[in-house]
Amino acid sequence: MHKATEVGQGGSLDMETPFDDERIGMLTRHGIAPQRGSGAIAKAKINQDRGVVCWPFNGTHNQALLAVFDGHGLNGERISEWCAAEIPLRLESEGAELLNNPSDALAKHIVAMDKTLLSSPDLGATARGAGTTSNVLYFKEDKLWIACSGDSRAIMGQRSGDKVKAFDLSKDHKPDLPEEKRRIEKKGGVVSAAGPNGLPPSRVWVNGRVGLAMSRSLGDGEAKGHGVIPDPEIKVVTLNPAKSMSADGDAFVVVASDGIWEFISSQQACDVVAGHTSAREACDELVRLAEQRWKEEEGSYRDDITCIVVFLPFLEDRGDEHLARISSGHAVAGSNFMQKSDVATGESNTSMEAADEKEEGESFVKRRLSIAQPVDLDA
Repeated sequence: MHKATEVGQGGSLDMETPFDDERIGMLTRHGIAPQRGSGAIAKAKINQDRGVVCWPFNGTHNQALLAVFDGHGLNGERISEWCAAEIPLRLESEGAELLNNPSDALAKHIVAMDKTLLSSPDLGATARGAGTTSNVLYFKEDKLWIACSGDSRAIMGQRSGDKVKAFDLSKDHKPDLPEEKRRIEKKGGVVSAAGPNGLPPSRVWVNGRVGLAMSRSLGDGEAKGHGVIPDPEIKVVTLNPAKSMSADGDAFVVVASDGIWEFISSQQACDVVAGHTSAREACDELVRLAEQRWKEEEGSYRDDITCIVVFLPFLEDRGDEHLARISSGHAVAGSNFMQKSDVATGESNTSMEAADEKEEGESFVKRRLSIAQPVDLDA
């Protein structure tokens, strides 16, 4: 069970809202950076992914927020970290607007976060050469809004008979998509084509530099003005949750960083999740499969991997629209932040535990410090 977690400095929760692992699963694994030279040993890399689950949200058990931010570039974890802590607070600060016009509220606050990052005295310099993807999912009653900037994909599994079919809730914003490429080239950016099977990936180049593997992101100031934008592509779906684990209908939602999607298709991910009755166990297997695929395809290199799985339905209509909210402005009730750390210092203060046997009981602090230690590539 996951307890509500403090968000920001000076705020604390005066209540506990446990997450049921059968319904909500979250897992992240740091990547592996190969070392050059004869006899070199691969090392763990700092995890630049961040994941967020907030439920109850915006004053009710009938709303929820899921988000994945995949940081990149030097100190990119500072960018994804800040966004993960900031987006729930910004949306709840104007909760009525979110209720009345979710699409506009999501777009407004995500674009505003990008502007704040690039003008920030603390993070502005970092955000010039680093950034993050953003995929924010807002659940309200039987509706789901998906606001995606980048390639952290969200999917839904829809059950019909004995089959579960994958339905993409978001589109990966790759630079060589026709509409993305046109915008970038019109602004003076250069798009290189992807290689066979998408490797190496298509990239955005600005004056021969940057090499960004996505066409939308937050941060990445050097690429802004050359067609890379923060504006999320927003999709709205009406949910038809299955009445039971075997009934027809919408069965589950998955949102994950591209550490999952690089070598696993949407349908393959659905097949894995559909084989479980526990969201946490489904998350575990999906991350382990991604690790295996990275090892098979890339050897000693592995990207960060972050995954959130929710089985539908997981919202609850308790008639609690006036659920007490934390008044300090520093915390969101019922939230769980994966690898929360202090963005100002970069020192981690999380207590999230790793999932597998070898890392059971280790916090992200210890895993982060393991960057100087050899990594067991068989883990």
